[in-house]
Amino acid sequence: MDMLRFYLNGTPREIDFSAGNSPPLSCSVLHYLRMYEKLTGTKEMCGRGDCGACTVILACKDIVSGREKRFSADSCLMRLPQLHGKHLFTIEAQDQYIDTHAIKDAFLRERASQCGFCSPGMVLSTYIHVKNHLPFNREEIQRSLSGNLCRCTGYQAIMDAALSLEKRQETSCKHELPLSFPDPENKLLLFKQDDLVYVIPSSLPELYRARKMWPEARLAAGFTGSCMDYKNSVIDISRIPELLQVHITESHITLGAACNFEIMKKELGAYFPYMIPYLDEFASLQVRNQASLGGNIADGSPVGDTMPLCLAHDAVCIVTGPRGTRRIEARRFTTGYRQVALKPNEVLLAVEFPLPEEGSFYFAHKQSRRRNMDISSVSFASRVNLQGNICRDIRLAYGGMAAVPARALNAERFLKGKVFSRKNCLKACSVLDNDFTPLSDVRGSAAYRMDVAKNMLLLLYETYTGNHA
Repeated sequence: MDMLRFYLNGTPREIDFSAGNSPPLSCSVLHYLRMYEKLTGTKEMCGRGDCGACTVILACKDIVSGREKRFSADSCLMRLPQLHGKHLFTIEAQDQYIDTHAIKDAFLRERASQCGFCSPGMVLSTYIHVKNHLPFNREEIQRSLSGNLCRCTGYQAIMDAALSLEKRQETSCKHELPLSFPDPENKLLLFKQDDLVYVIPSSLPELYRARKMWPEARLAAGFTGSCMDYKNSVIDISRIPELLQVHITESHITLGAACNFEIMKKELGAYFPYMIPYLDEFASLQVRNQASLGGNIADGSPVGDTMPLCLAHDAVCIVTGPRGTRRIEARRFTTGYRQVALKPNEVLLAVEFPLPEEGSFYFAHKQSRRRNMDISSVSFASRVNLQGNICRDIRLAYGGMAAVPARALNAERFLKGKVFSRKNCLKACSVLDNDFTPLSDVRGSAAYRMDVAKNMLLLLYETYTGNHA
């Protein structure tokens, strides 16, 4: 068994989960900070990653590049063993570790704190914006703060505080000391408490061995989806280098299944700019720093936001196991409601996207009750290959319209070979009735979903012609 070792606000911490007074193995970082460390500046509210009150800063060495990286995360979604070998910073951290002095002054100066409940998270999200040298304009700051809710609705003062940092030339963290990190252990880590285990393999062979030893343990990477409330044994696959690689060839870009959504946005967005605003609406920055591409796909959810992209791009899911590696077309990967084509002991290794073709137009849109931090009512991704004004090939992929993300095959067949026009798109909308029979639930009625799906098809055409602002 291993000891959990990490740094809290610059001070080393060790936890022996076999000790009687240790936190539970499934303890969240938020609960640990408030209950065991008495650091109550990290606030507790939704417990679901929806409000950002529990935002913390993490620093670690990137497993692939070896470079230091700092990012924000929702501590309510993080399990304590995820901290191994990392630095954890809260709002109480001294400026020599995270220099938030100028940001706190700006919040005070602009009266950006009212009840104060959201302020620690707002300050730390602003710090990450400063630390990562992001542009100081309203759009970029809104993106950085999209995961933080102010219940007093004091957003304008918060925005003014952030914008004032550039005016006062206070956009550098000049008082910080360099951080030290332990050497990579490159071995399987095992944390055990009673009959429960939390296992962190560092390679695929270790993963196969761990699954054989603990077959009841559940695979997890970010704990932002179906594993959010899971309290039993876990195999954490977020540190396996083979699952974090990005490979680019002349014809394809392949992303490891453990790559988070910010990596996905950066790497795929360089080739497919339309994905950037679409993925920006996935949850929040804190969640995108934790959630994995593979987790979103392998969960088999009918409203997962990434599978429509995979279907529109004719992506290929690469899976691996003790008996070797195989390729599964994305359209065949989800076999039923929350069911996927993985065999026992297999794991999703990577997803391969073809690079853009000449004459292709791409579009995606997500409809939800809130713009950020909400589950889709309907999601849509499309690709149109045009020769002149003739639709040579087309993909119309929807989430939230059936038990699995699916293509509108009848509408595709109708449009293929025809002039790509508003008139034909309107006719294709009526064909969608033959493609889907959506259900009603808390996120929308069946009639609403069908109307949205049809409007998304029209929005594809209007965006293509430039008529949509």
